[in-house]
Amino acid sequence: MASRDIRRHQRIACTVPVLLAWTSADGTDRYARGRCRDISSAGLRLETVDTIPTHSYVNLRIEKWDLAGSARVRYTRRGSTGNIVGLELNQKVRQQILESLRESPSPS
Repeated sequence: MASRDIRRHQRIACTVPVLLAWTSADGTDRYARGRCRDISSAGLRLETVDTIPTHSYVNLRIEKWDLAGSARVRYTRRGSTGNIVGLELNQKVRQQILESLRESPSPS
């Protein structure tokens, strides 16, 4: 039986670099680079070699879109080339960014 997509927001594929920063449980500032795999108005899924604990709060920056903000880590899963991280954004993604991705689904 095929699984049904019950997400609240449509996801759009993308492959742009993401910069991340967070504070670990011991108070150390941590930094990572990742690659966005898909995005919606309320969140994004990215891939990174770093491990970011679930429920952590991260600051993120996507330079290509001049997008900066904060998010909460909803989940982290081990993937074939690193960790897959789901982020719930604290602010909605600008509609202009989503529309440009819908119009040009090729790698960003």
